[in-house]
Amino acid sequence: MENNLLIIMGIGCIVAAIIGGGFRFFEMEIPLINSIKRQILLGLFGLVLISPTVNPNGLTHFKCDRYARVAVDQQKKNLKLGCNLAGDRWHDNVDGHYNWCLGQSNGSSKQEIDIRKSKLDACSKSVKI
Repeated sequence: MENNLLIIMGIGCIVAAIIGGGFRFFEMEIPLINSIKRQILLGLFGLVLISPTVNPNGLTHFKCDRYARVAVDQQKKNLKLGCNLAGDRWHDNVDGHYNWCLGQSNGSSKQEIDIRKSKLDACSKSVKI
């Protein structure tokens, strides 16, 4: 479903860029575009929206890159607060988090972020600043 929406929005942006706007698209009115730069940017934006659907792994890599960065930030917070949280989910190895994410279903990485967040929230409440 997400991919279909990205394709539709991407195609709409590309069409608007090519014809210069001035049409209605899924209850959205695209005004005339009087700037070549804006047309080019709109076309490029459309391609960006479509690219994860053309390369299905693109979205996965994007999601896992984000997951790894958040996981490392959470580990830094763990260390800063002195929470002493340890185990497989508590380390600062970006590649390790990223590679773990690649092998998971869509909800698993979000669940891991939420678990770490919950543990950090509990720790920060017990830490006196």
